[in-house]
Amino acid sequence: MSIADFVRIDGYKYVETHKHLEQGFILIAVEPINTALKCRRCDSQLESTHGRHRIRAKYLPLFNYDAFIVLWRRKGFCPSCKKIRSETIDFLSEESPHLTKAYETTIEELTEIAAVSRVAEFTGEDRSTIWRLDYRRLSRLKKNYKVPAVTKISVDEVYARKKAKEGETRNDRFLTIITDMKSRKVIWVTDTRRKSGLDQFYKHIGPEACARIQVVAQDQHEDYLKSTQEHCPNAKIVYDKFHVMKSFLEALNEARKLVIKMFDLKKVEKAKISGKFKYILSMRADRRTTGEQEKLNEVAKNNKIFLKLELIKESVLQIFKHQSAKEAEEQFDKTGKWIMEAGFPSLKGWFKHLEARWDMVAGYYDSPVTSALSEGVNNVIKTIKRRAYGYRNMDYFKMKIMQVCGLLNTNYVMAQANQESGT
Repeated sequence: MSIADFVRIDGYKYVETHKHLEQGFILIAVEPINTALKCRRCDSQLESTHGRHRIRAKYLPLFNYDAFIVLWRRKGFCPSCKKIRSETIDFLSEESPHLTKAYETTIEELTEIAAVSRVAEFTGEDRSTIWRLDYRRLSRLKKNYKVPAVTKISVDEVYARKKAKEGETRNDRFLTIITDMKSRKVIWVTDTRRKSGLDQFYKHIGPEACARIQVVAQDQHEDYLKSTQEHCPNAKIVYDKFHVMKSFLEALNEARKLVIKMFDLKKVEKAKISGKFKYILSMRADRRTTGEQEKLNEVAKNNKIFLKLELIKESVLQIFKHQSAKEAEEQFDKTGKWIMEAGFPSLKGWFKHLEARWDMVAGYYDSPVTSALSEGVNNVIKTIKRRAYGYRNMDYFKMKIMQVCGLLNTNYVMAQANQESGT
């Protein structure tokens, strides 16, 4: 068996091999079978040959050696372009004439499982070349991508970039992530966490698909609420307990800070309710260690307001332990009275906001879903961002999220194509 048996290129025949094993590579010379030439720009038939130049394109590795295809690239006059043009060589990469399509495909498959920097290190190719190949491939896949039919989705945002462009607000530095709860895959990523960001997704899938959506789990972001109410008339909107508790604990911490400002505490007393005490106060009572509980008791003795905050917090934790929306609402109302008596603006704001939107909290008891799935996805997205040391191109970042966390990959796109063709 010779090297010719491993190298088969349509339209070309094997000529000879030059082995440079000490340098770690093999040169494989080929020549075209067909003498007809086509313009590499417009694909028109070239007339009259006008010279040629030798090219070397990297092929798949052979026996742990780098392999290169060597051939003459011919030139001819193109009647359409009215210029001398090089011929089309089908097996060469569109991105670079120094790579074959076979090798390009291998690189693209590697970028599905590894960072661009790692693929560049493994293959020895330039990082910018690997990036361009990955970007072009993801762009091709996105053109053929179709959002799968969904009935339950989770909507959340992820922080994308620090710097805002001219005319942008903080909302525009976030991406909106839509996740299918059934497949647990990201199905869409849009710019901004404004209403227009989620509107874009709903408009893309169309009114019929929107009407099939039964449940939307989200945080308390008002723009998401307005968008879903406008486009998904049949959907039950659920404020998941994770974000409800997260917003409460933020309000609780603001109340703790206010106590420090309100009272003329000595430095020693301030130290007792700062630092680690912030976490002790936010913890469930049954999860504290003996030492942590003793610290809370000591602080509460000197400042009774923290005893009230502790009771309010434990009451809020009980809301999601009830089995029905009615029982939960009774618990919520009782907690609200304590909050209004305590008088802390941050807690009062939290209560009034949820009181006006209680139907979204009560939805949890009919459809016990949370956006915890989206939070898990967000952690993966942060890993993707760290792995690449950040992204300047937001389109590439969005497609990369859909590749790693979603369905923008070879297997899904091929499955879609096979399904449409009936094979």
